[in-house]
Amino acid sequence: MARVNIDELRPGMVLGRDVCGKNGRMLLSAGTVLEPSHLRVLRIWGVSAVCLARGREPATAAGAGETADGRERAREALAARFALTDRAHPAVAALYRFCLRDLARTDRCPLPAKAPPAVEDAALPPAPGDPEALVADDPSLASFPDIYFRLRQAIDDPGASAGRIAGIIGDDPGLAARLLRLANSPFYGLTRPIDSLARGVLRIGAGELAQLALGVAVVERFRDIPACCLTMRQIWEHAVGCGVLARVLGAHVGGISQERLFVSGLLHDLGRLVLLRRLPRHMALAMHLARERSEPLFAVERALLGFDHAAVGRALLELWHLPPELAAAVGDHHLDRGMDLDAAIVHVADVATVAMGLGSNGSPLVPPLSCAAWERLGIEPDTLAVALSQSRRQVDDIVASLLG
Repeated sequence: MARVNIDELRPGMVLGRDVCGKNGRMLLSAGTVLEPSHLRVLRIWGVSAVCLARGREPATAAGAGETADGRERAREALAARFALTDRAHPAVAALYRFCLRDLARTDRCPLPAKAPPAVEDAALPPAPGDPEALVADDPSLASFPDIYFRLRQAIDDPGASAGRIAGIIGDDPGLAARLLRLANSPFYGLTRPIDSLARGVLRIGAGELAQLALGVAVVERFRDIPACCLTMRQIWEHAVGCGVLARVLGAHVGGISQERLFVSGLLHDLGRLVLLRRLPRHMALAMHLARERSEPLFAVERALLGFDHAAVGRALLELWHLPPELAAAVGDHHLDRGMDLDAAIVHVADVATVAMGLGSNGSPLVPPLSCAAWERLGIEPDTLAVALSQSRRQVDDIVASLLG
């Protein structure tokens, strides 16, 4: 393993160790095959030298850790997974290239899972007429844990101390433990561990911790629901992947709360959890039809119910009187046009998370990328691959922090 100056790096070289920025945040993971976009990002973040796995030799044509068989199986899996996308779009092409390398190296390329059993449409009970009726008709969804609102009140008080805010979080030991684990995960990449909530408030920020508390509280509310052929871990792994990637993309876009984006991505499929709990037979049919017809699952939901999971998520967040920007990001992430910046970032993160095979949202097919949403971000396609590399290794640790 050789340490090489940034000016001597060339595309095709392979990282031997993770590369972190000056603030401790991981930029690229060990095993990454360097591309021109990676070299630009390393310079932007002020990285002066890195450790290479193979001295100064470029990787082989197949890529580091790849085999011809692994690459062929990855192509087979991605041909099915990207069936709904326009691979001529520069961002989709960059996403496909990243996934091909990732799947070929890590053997994460299973073919799409078997579709759930078909359900006769005529045998289904009538569904509620709109998403507001669906959430209002479930007493268990009527209220949201008040700890988030107590935190917001304390944060809005100029005289509130870090100890007072930490004390509010400490009233819920389970929430406190999960937030501490999250604060010490690669999500923040801090060089020194946070051993108390008060220190977490000072190091991370009270507003950011309140956002994380909101996300953790929702995860707790939906830990155990009937999920057709999905497991809760698959659902939340997909949600965490979307949240992490939304946060990283937000850092590249700039000028937007990264913690808010994490929570928006984490909760983007909240409405699907409601549908799985309230209308499991409808969702089983929707998942079957989406696979059988090779259509986006959200489009089948609209055809079957008259609304999709994004609209249900918005209705629930509005019922809980949560921030309107969060409801908009969740509710609009499947629109083709008219998204605000938060929703556009969540949309791109959702597409990429499905492409990477992180968990499952009920469909093995990558949804079409909205050109309007991508243009809203204002970043180069190569930046997407860098963001994916930054996000990839954070997900497992954060899932463990949230779910235990």
